[in-house]
Amino acid sequence: MQKSLDIFKAEPKSVYDVLCDTSKMGFYMPAYQRPYSWEEAHINDLFTDCDNVFRNLLESSDAIIFLGSILTVEDNEAKTVFPFNKKQQPSDIRLVIDGQQRLSTLTLILVALNERLRLHLTNLKKLIEKEESEDIKDSLEVLKESIAELITDTSNTVVQTAADHPLYKSFPKIIRSQVDCWGKDERKATYNSPIAELLISYQKHVLECKTLDKFTEFDRSVLNDSSKRVSENLKIIRKFLGYIEQGFNLKGTDQERLTIDDLLNVETLDLCLDLPIDEELKLAAQKHVKVSPIIFVVAFAKFLLHRVCLTYVEVNNESYAFDMFEALNTTGEPLTAIETFVPKVIEHIGKKRDVNSDDADESINVLKSITDRFEKLIATKEKNDKTKALILAFVRAYEGKVKVTHLRDQRKAMLDSYEKTVDISRDDYLNYLATTTDFLFDHWQALEPNTQGLANAEDLDISNLCLRYLVDIKHDIVQPLLVQFIQQDKKYDQLASKSSGFSEVLKAITAFSVLWRAMSGGADGIDGVYKRLHEKGFEVGGVFNKAYRLRGSTLSSDEFNVANLKAFFRQELDCKISSKESPKEASFDQWLDISSKQPLLTKQKSIKLLLLAAFHGVKLEGEDFVRTNDSKSHFLNTTMWKILSKKDRVKKIYSGNVQWNDKSIADPEVFNKIGNVLVDPRNSISVDEAWADIKQSLLLTLNNDSIEHVDKLINEFSGLSEETKLHTSTLLLESKFEEITYCEEWDKRAIEERTHLLLANAWENLYSWLE
Repeated sequence: MQKSLDIFKAEPKSVYDVLCDTSKMGFYMPAYQRPYSWEEAHINDLFTDCDNVFRNLLESSDAIIFLGSILTVEDNEAKTVFPFNKKQQPSDIRLVIDGQQRLSTLTLILVALNERLRLHLTNLKKLIEKEESEDIKDSLEVLKESIAELITDTSNTVVQTAADHPLYKSFPKIIRSQVDCWGKDERKATYNSPIAELLISYQKHVLECKTLDKFTEFDRSVLNDSSKRVSENLKIIRKFLGYIEQGFNLKGTDQERLTIDDLLNVETLDLCLDLPIDEELKLAAQKHVKVSPIIFVVAFAKFLLHRVCLTYVEVNNESYAFDMFEALNTTGEPLTAIETFVPKVIEHIGKKRDVNSDDADESINVLKSITDRFEKLIATKEKNDKTKALILAFVRAYEGKVKVTHLRDQRKAMLDSYEKTVDISRDDYLNYLATTTDFLFDHWQALEPNTQGLANAEDLDISNLCLRYLVDIKHDIVQPLLVQFIQQDKKYDQLASKSSGFSEVLKAITAFSVLWRAMSGGADGIDGVYKRLHEKGFEVGGVFNKAYRLRGSTLSSDEFNVANLKAFFRQELDCKISSKESPKEASFDQWLDISSKQPLLTKQKSIKLLLLAAFHGVKLEGEDFVRTNDSKSHFLNTTMWKILSKKDRVKKIYSGNVQWNDKSIADPEVFNKIGNVLVDPRNSISVDEAWADIKQSLLLTLNNDSIEHVDKLINEFSGLSEETKLHTSTLLLESKFEEITYCEEWDKRAIEERTHLLLANAWENLYSWLE
């Protein structure tokens, strides 16, 4: 039986133990780790904690700080390191799973302390040379030894090697995958991540100062713009060190300021920090103004190294590490499945680089196009939600089946689907993932969902309308199918062309959804249709069609066929209609019978497209309604959708809030039928009135002179501004009032007649998208 201690080891370690005790250990930040992002508030909290606990230390030896956990996996064989120079890496490598923000910030503080201590050492040497009192000189010598020791300790932000190059023999202790590479000369060493760049730049500065025999402050301006956060934080840390030198005066008040007297003969400073403050050192501080700041910064440095601690966890398996990360990080931001998936891809790309570096570079660019999307997201919930959406859409499109409830499920779904893919297909896998990412971010999740670049110009507006409907009702189960046909269009160079399969499939999905939902007012098991499509395949006309999945597919029209898919949707729709057991015979009559009994006006958000399809292509001539291609009957467009999407635009003619003469209309099963709908584009009609008053308001609107000029506006519609399009569409919707006002009475019969009219017209318009 494997013991838990064989899996991980956890122990408290001081900052000194983790970062300064060994000059051989290097920390490796995998690609999925988020960029360094701590801000001034985080640093302020850290220094405030240090200030409070240091003051407690003056009274109690129990005073100590636990900053949190550092979770690492040993990787001395450099299996996760990319890019990689053989025999040019630390002998002890730790892959950092959790804690990189605090680890990076502590490293920044060590750099700033090292700089400050070196500056103080120069001043202290001058004081010692001039000091005449032997007692004071002795106390200053002891202080100098402490500074020299601290400079050595805080210099271990680099890993020492036996290389000849004076600069590159020192590896930055923290580097990042993809952008950094440990190397022993300028040809192979690359340090572009902000922390690594600072560490190598500071090391260069130290070497230059040794050559000049004079140490000066490090110039932050040598850092690249990409290191702005690190540069700013270095500035902030310097500011806080200035407060420390003023007697731990972080609050800026004399009452809170410590003096040397507060440190004099304090036993815990000697016991816990090996820093006895005696009378001679007090005299030195009184005699030389520069001594007090030195004492305080030395006290802080020793406190940081030995009384600030972390829970240091070493795990022998990366999978266990992620599980432990979630357990330890209950208040933090767990890494998403995409972030933890990236190393596997990089590992594959690294193997491929030995064969073809150009292909490897192209794969890295594809991977970066995916990860960059998530790095721009700040809110944790948004990042997690979009990661889950991507995995659900992609894995179903690729594998046909996916089930993710927890974060662990998401990681497993991604890793399993990738591991099942043979090496030669992993480039396709990555490209499919990128296509899915682009579709979700640029189209489905856009502020205004759009099909720009996917649908041809003639179909663009109707495609946008369909997509907005699907997004609006959160019909995410259709994303994998859309992605599959986008990928097919890409392969055969048919994106945004008249031959695009995507546009046809998008309309078919939309029609299928609207007609299906009209029968029950809700999803009613529609997701199961897509699960069968992707998981099991389907039979149409006696011919079996394989399950729609990307893995192992050539994306041929035999595997992904628009005509077959439409036939499948028609077949499923017929089956659903039959299951409703209408007494009618033909599918259309059955659907009309079933849908006309539904209280659709209780689901106003989900019937917007049904309404537009119901209004589209029909007009009133006398007392008869006829089909027409007249431009004034065009209601299936995004401008109409925008109007219907505004609050209170879809109403009920009889709202149930007033008493009418016809008692039968007061039945919710009657007045919630779709025939009772009123689309009020200006929200100007009050429906809490008697029929006569409502009718009078509708007639007044119809007398608007602008309606008479709508023909001219419609003929110029495509060239109009968005504002004028909205105005024109408003007039068109108001012209539909005529189809209501021709009724002498608004009663049950009128509602049922109009219900049949609207639904029959909607079927005719939408079913054509399935043929």
